[in-house]
Amino acid sequence: MKDWRGFTLIELLLVIALIAILAGGLVPIVQTSRVQAQQAKATSDLDAIKSACSLYHTDTGAWPAAGTTGAGLIATDSVGNWNGPYLDAWRNDPWGNPYRLINGTGTPTPLSAASYGADNATGGTGANADTTLIITPDRNR
Repeated sequence: MKDWRGFTLIELLLVIALIAILAGGLVPIVQTSRVQAQQAKATSDLDAIKSACSLYHTDTGAWPAAGTTGAGLIATDSVGNWNGPYLDAWRNDPWGNPYRLINGTGTPTPLSAASYGADNATGGTGANADTTLIITPDRNR
């Protein structure tokens, strides 16, 4: 008969416990990386919206209307010299909410593009943090 010795139950449980502890430590790191990637995508998308708004302004001499539909950037909004479309489609942010064009307050009124994060409400941290890009400090220019 061969003298074969396998692993004991305690040895197997120790190995499984160590793997579980290591995996548990990696979950927060992966989650943080995921949120950072979503915020980076939102920033990249907002930069594309900023470029489209600048092209729209160059052609028409006006800024696109505020809102969540991208009016004027993907289809004509009856402004003279419209030479678009400037975007192929108005997309949603990584959390499934539409990007927004926002009129600022004060005089002059700036135009900004924003994503309100996973909760789709202003403010917040982490995945709920707002990502905003000012398109122009002076909308009248």
